[in-house]
Amino acid sequence: MKMPFLFIGCAITLLSTAQVPAVLSREAFVRIVLDNHPLARQAALRTEMGAATLHSARGGFDPLATANYEEKRFDDKNYFTLLEAGLKVPTWYGVDLLAGFQDNSGDQLNPQAFTPMDGLVKAGVQVPLGQGLFIDQRRATFRKAQAYQRATEAERRQLLNALLLQALNDHTDWVAAYQALQVTTEAVELANDRLNNVRGNWQGGDRPAIDTLEALLQVQDRQMRMQQAGLNFRNAGLRLSNHLWDASQRPLELQANVLPDPDDLLSLLAVALTSAEIDNALNTHPLLAQTSARIEQLDVDRRLRAEYLKPDLDLKYQWLGNGSALRNESGASLLGDGHQVGVGFSMPLLLRRERGELALARLRTTDAELGLARDRTVIRNRINERLNDISTYREQVELGARMVLNNERLLGGESQRFNAGESSLFLVNAREVPLIEARIRQVELEARLRRAYFALDHEAGTLWSAWQR
Repeated sequence: MKMPFLFIGCAITLLSTAQVPAVLSREAFVRIVLDNHPLARQAALRTEMGAATLHSARGGFDPLATANYEEKRFDDKNYFTLLEAGLKVPTWYGVDLLAGFQDNSGDQLNPQAFTPMDGLVKAGVQVPLGQGLFIDQRRATFRKAQAYQRATEAERRQLLNALLLQALNDHTDWVAAYQALQVTTEAVELANDRLNNVRGNWQGGDRPAIDTLEALLQVQDRQMRMQQAGLNFRNAGLRLSNHLWDASQRPLELQANVLPDPDDLLSLLAVALTSAEIDNALNTHPLLAQTSARIEQLDVDRRLRAEYLKPDLDLKYQWLGNGSALRNESGASLLGDGHQVGVGFSMPLLLRRERGELALARLRTTDAELGLARDRTVIRNRINERLNDISTYREQVELGARMVLNNERLLGGESQRFNAGESSLFLVNAREVPLIEARIRQVELEARLRRAYFALDHEAGTLWSAWQR
């Protein structure tokens, strides 16, 4: 009974690790993150939400068909029969196109509702001459939806920026932990070789017995360092696993045999952004784009509130024709010489509510514009901070590389003296420990520089675009 469950467990394990390559380079890692990470998929939903909102706003301009039938009969008497059907087509310019058919009859029919025997055909327009001439609720909703769509696209980029920054930093930490583990492993191997040599010399009578104890202590110290480096590497792998998901939204486990690409820690070329390049980054920054879209929505609302200060003045004009023209009867004109005209007017006398809402709309717009100016300054300064970091870290990386080289030379010279019997094991160890520390520090400096590059792209809002297919 245990065999089927064991087979199922092995199959699940194979499925969960099938998409993680044996050498998990930065490019392969980012592709997995962008394709399968839940936050990346949530970011994609933002664009769909914006498109759905715009599609809904377009519904304000959908043609509207209406029909109404009403009949009253009592005591074998036909009081009235009312039939009216129509079509209303809104346009972008606030003008509504109207068409309709009306057929009324009955013994107690209101005289103004009389229609020809074959019904009455109507066609015309309704035009707002005051409030709603330049903007109305339909157009305002559509403009806001367009701005919201741009805001959702910017939000998508902002979410991807934050996701990639954390993911790339964790990947860099993983690569750096692996490099540090390699350095400590080589140090243990070197200490073991030296211990074997010292033991051989002691057995030959060339070294005192205490040198073997000192060499053994060096091995033990290096082993402790290697164990700590191995722990750091495993923990970094667990943090990296937080970003690994398969196409079915199941978390992937980073197996022990999966290793990083050491080239992912190599330094990039120096970066120097001009003021024009920084300005261009600010113009397309997702956070600022979101704020700009919000300001557009507030400005549309301000224009709409200003429109409410105008009187509500509507003109409605319709041509009237005999319904017999629908059957192509001779002498019947679809649009006869009749017409129906209507004018409506209304306006609050004090306009206190309208003026108060307009003042609030202006204040909200001003508040958002001040926030946008502040954010632009903050982001510009952060970009310059990251450029300063890169410049300093790059100098430190170059200095650290020279320190590693000088420590190697110093250790080489001391080793030659030791082999010639002119030095002690203590001095050799004293030269080797700084070399190991310099190598590990160099790995940390390379990782810090690499993270600074990612931070620069994140502050500029362009980290996501560098990894688009």
